[in-house]
Amino acid sequence: MSPERVFQVLTVLGLAAGGWLYGDYWKKSNLPPLDNDSAATLRAENSELVQRVDTLEEELAQVRSMLSKGPFPVPEDIISWVEKDYDMVFLKNPNVRLASPTKIRDAAHANLRLIYGEVDLENEGLAWELLGLLPPNQRLFTQLLFVNSTGVKGICDLSEQRILLSENFDAMSVPDRSVLVRLLGQLLAYQNYPKKEWGSRDEWQAWEAVHTGSAAAQQSRFLRRNTDTNEASWDDPEPAREQLLNDLEPALQGFCNFPFIEGADFSRYFFIDSRAAWAGMFQNPPSTTAAVLHPNQKEREAIDISFPNTGSEIIHENTIGELGLRLWLEPFAGMDESGLLAEQWRGDRYQLRRRSDKQFTLTWKIALVDEKSAKSLKAEVERSMIPHFQESQASRKTAVNVSGTVLTFTNSPKK
Repeated sequence: MSPERVFQVLTVLGLAAGGWLYGDYWKKSNLPPLDNDSAATLRAENSELVQRVDTLEEELAQVRSMLSKGPFPVPEDIISWVEKDYDMVFLKNPNVRLASPTKIRDAAHANLRLIYGEVDLENEGLAWELLGLLPPNQRLFTQLLFVNSTGVKGICDLSEQRILLSENFDAMSVPDRSVLVRLLGQLLAYQNYPKKEWGSRDEWQAWEAVHTGSAAAQQSRFLRRNTDTNEASWDDPEPAREQLLNDLEPALQGFCNFPFIEGADFSRYFFIDSRAAWAGMFQNPPSTTAAVLHPNQKEREAIDISFPNTGSEIIHENTIGELGLRLWLEPFAGMDESGLLAEQWRGDRYQLRRRSDKQFTLTWKIALVDEKSAKSLKAEVERSMIPHFQESQASRKTAVNVSGTVLTFTNSPKK
């Protein structure tokens, strides 16, 4: 008998034995007091049942150990449902395995290296600190690693094109199965529409919004279907991850939640439209977060931003898009005002440079739709954000100015 079949049989037997034991104990505990012989017989029967349950648990542990070295049995009906829902087919059979927390963390590490590169993430973290998106001495790479691997029920390992499930994954649990559905959706889309290079963080966030957002929307459909069938609601299968997200800095929390919230809404927009629109979303994914935030608008090509050559060493440069601009403003300007200002985004780019004295300067240029919008953004930054920088980064000088439709924010050491 295959390990998969043994696992299924033992799971059923374990549940049946446990339920029978509890029911038998409950019935007998409500009977009148027994004489000594009857009590001894009952204790012997209970002892035998406990031993049987212990044996089943041990055998289940052995099968789990076997499965950790081989494929996890994914029901064919789930695979078929995912393929039908996506209107795609797996190009290769999904490789799903049980994995230890260490293996899941290694997969998260590999994903981050594939997407960004570890050195780039370290430099990006320094740039975010000077932008005020992160407090001092908080490593961006470490925080992303923890949020992508801690308390999760599983992960889609893009570098190996496989799914790793947590050792405590419960195949009988609907919430846990919904996580598997989401991961299968991610893997299915990645097999059909892979991409391994992204020109900027903004382009990566937009691509991730399509793939992860579509999988998150599919997970919701799976849960809704099972809720309607069973007339029940389900708890969050990954509460530890949710708590960790809530503890992040607001900007980082916004970046991490973007594919699951705005990305899922973007996916639903095309899913509801037509199958042709849905397929087109994957074939021609948006290149900016602005396109994801406004699916009903025609995507505009981002304006190119250039910098003069000052001779200083360029450590890192990147684009954080309308999403980054909104998250930058939000803690100070509020959600409504930051949303309105960020909607005027037409392009951005920042440069992190190292001077000859080994200190860093950051210059961020943001192109807006018109000069009026640039001046409005400048006024809000001067009103609500510059005082914060003067207090939180007292050893540095921050300034903002406007030239035409381009706003420039600088953060440099005080002389």
